[in-house]
Amino acid sequence: MFWWFTLIFFITLPSTAWAITDPASVPNNKYGIHIITTNDKEIDSAKELVNSSGGDWGYVTIIIESYSRDQLKWQKFFDKLRNYHLIPIVRLATSPDGDTWKKPYEGEETAWADFLDSLNWPTKLRYVTIYNEPNHATEWGGSADPEEYAKVLDKTIDALKKKNPDFFVLNAGLDASAPQKTPAYYNEETYLNEMNQSVPGIFDKLDGWVSHSYPNPGFLGKPADKGRGTVRTWQWELDTLKKLGVTKNLPVFITETGWKHSQGDKIDNSLPSPETIGQYYKEAFADAWNTPQIITVTPFLLNYQSYPFDHFSFTTQEDVGFHPHYFALQSIPKQSGRPIQENKAELNKGEIYKTVVSGETYQILLTFKNTGQSIWNEYDNVQLFVQEGSKELGLLSVKIPADTKIEPGQTYTFEIVLKAPQSGSYKTVLNLYSGGKQFDSEPFEFITEVKETPAQTNNYLLKVLTLLNKFWKTIA
Repeated sequence: MFWWFTLIFFITLPSTAWAITDPASVPNNKYGIHIITTNDKEIDSAKELVNSSGGDWGYVTIIIESYSRDQLKWQKFFDKLRNYHLIPIVRLATSPDGDTWKKPYEGEETAWADFLDSLNWPTKLRYVTIYNEPNHATEWGGSADPEEYAKVLDKTIDALKKKNPDFFVLNAGLDASAPQKTPAYYNEETYLNEMNQSVPGIFDKLDGWVSHSYPNPGFLGKPADKGRGTVRTWQWELDTLKKLGVTKNLPVFITETGWKHSQGDKIDNSLPSPETIGQYYKEAFADAWNTPQIITVTPFLLNYQSYPFDHFSFTTQEDVGFHPHYFALQSIPKQSGRPIQENKAELNKGEIYKTVVSGETYQILLTFKNTGQSIWNEYDNVQLFVQEGSKELGLLSVKIPADTKIEPGQTYTFEIVLKAPQSGSYKTVLNLYSGGKQFDSEPFEFITEVKETPAQTNNYLLKVLTLLNKFWKTIA
């Protein structure tokens, strides 16, 4: 009869909250594009645009409306973004009521937090911008109201952060060129001031600043123009925030910008040609947007073929090709980004009980599930590393083959070899590593209890009795 060999696993998740990370602290590709659908063709076109000419991990701004909180739909979209190396910026939206967007309903911040937290995001930082241009009445239930928006923003920040501190919360982009004509429009400076009065310190609660730096008037300004209502609107906005007492050095996300061009549903030769717009983009990225404080610029709009946005579209009217400014932006040399992703795993299945004999060799199969954001082996080789117990039990680290990729939700089975030592209690600590860095999940620990068989024990006692007998004969 053999004694049992027991592996007792202690599996826990990290208990400490992660501090928000500066997106500029890692290699960053600031090029992006604004899209409005999740279809494959649009994602393909976005990838080919922003991850071109040496670029990787560019950005896409996408709208999620309240009636579209479909977990399966958006998880599929996020999974494709992960594979295509695209970082999402999610813009919250309510639902339209004619030509006007409804105000958020009471408690909608909780619904958003629950839904967005149910998704496995492609990157550690989860970028969320809270609604759109609320200094327009049509974007805020028919009446622009800075006091009300500030309170909604405050509650939404709290709800998201309570769910997960990795939510990187951004304000709604505002229309810097709107007049003071309440309740239809609010001048942005007045709007910001009244927001701050309504909820003091509201801007310090933001993780970054969203700017709609359009080249006005008429979306026809030049890339060299400066000040409010230009492609440098973001600078004027940060200066305005400083006057309100904001000391936080907010990273900037230009989620909307762009020029009108002549091509559209109806040709308008009074507007600049797409070739001219392409040159404008090159100049703006080389000068007005050439600062590490700007994390991304996602021009508006990749694909829209009818009024009122057809003259902003990067795709042609036939939706089979692209305007020249698409290729101009595509040709600009870009940086290869490398955003932070969580590497996590959980033990999915393991042979945790075996009958063993001291001195024998055994195989243990441990199946781990990828519960993080990264694709295992995409960059660096992933290995099951023995942190403690390798010497006593003869355990060796095991690598996943270099040509094997494990996506989130998938599993991989490691085979480790254990050489049962002499009887005793042995502690073993295992963890997964990638590129020499330990996974974010807690180590996997087990205690090995090894006992000899009765035959081994009897043999040991026989040897002891023999030695004692020789001893007594010696002294007799």
